[in-house]
Amino acid sequence: MRTSTRDRLVLPILLPVGILVAIAAILFAFSRILLSLPADAATATALIVAFAIMVVAGVAASRTHVAASSLASMVGVIAGVAMLAGGIALLAFGPGEEAPDGEGPGVVIALSASDIAFDQTSFRVTAGVSFAIDFDNRDAGIQHNVQIFDNPDFTGSPLFEGDLITGPNRATYEVDPLDPGTYYFNCVVHPQMQGTIEVREGSPGGGGGGGPTVDVAAQGIQFDTGRIDLPAGAPATIHFENRDPVQHNVAIFTDDTMANVLFRGDLVTGPDVIDYPIPPLEPGTYYFHCDVHPSMNGMVVVSREGGGGGGGPPEPAATATPSAP
Repeated sequence: MRTSTRDRLVLPILLPVGILVAIAAILFAFSRILLSLPADAATATALIVAFAIMVVAGVAASRTHVAASSLASMVGVIAGVAMLAGGIALLAFGPGEEAPDGEGPGVVIALSASDIAFDQTSFRVTAGVSFAIDFDNRDAGIQHNVQIFDNPDFTGSPLFEGDLITGPNRATYEVDPLDPGTYYFNCVVHPQMQGTIEVREGSPGGGGGGGPTVDVAAQGIQFDTGRIDLPAGAPATIHFENRDPVQHNVAIFTDDTMANVLFRGDLVTGPDVIDYPIPPLEPGTYYFHCDVHPSMNGMVVVSREGGGGGGGPPEPAATATPSAP
């Protein structure tokens, strides 16, 4: 190749394009590795590769002239370090855990412990539907847990017993479906921390949460409504249709700080539909969003006349504050 051709074509055009293509391919391959790793292993792997990039950049900066072959070698070194670190992490930690499609609890109950007391002493769920307790122990250096009994004396073997959590920390307890009736929960370390669970019949077939059904759809990385109306003090169902070929869900919080989750629906990869059974909520205005795309959000209005909202044009989300019952 003539020197003039190389100087006018290869170096100013083909070389930068080639470098960009190589970087894009490396980043894509590396991202697949990070996504398949547990969070801690992915962080450590990314830090190792970042350190390798800094070392290579330092070597390059110390030279007055870097040949194309040397530049290609440096890119190869970074790619090699990325693949090697990712491979070692996969062997050491294994792939990250993923919940199988269609499995797992459809309802998440938010429950906190603070000052040796639960923040709520009663909640309701639908019979025959598994649920999860998002347990937040806020008492530093103190152990709490949640165990469920079928009697108010807390005698006999518990129907469910969660692992002890030393605060401040949190855990998600997955509870198998319960039959209709009243159940009782407490903390094994502090038995004075008590509450009740009302388990009621849902809609026929157990697919939803009973009560009215609200239609909500996601398309183009946005919900088709910015407001969901639900009835106060009664279960309801959100019939969620994901029309995008990506994951979406509906999660409901007390307000837009997202400090307390009231409900978190399973992630759904579209196109697909799911019925979310929503537990009874007190009257007030709450906040909902998609966990994967938080820009998809809106407000949930719970009132005595609520139910049947959704499906309208998106509305701006307001700061949500529950009102008094």
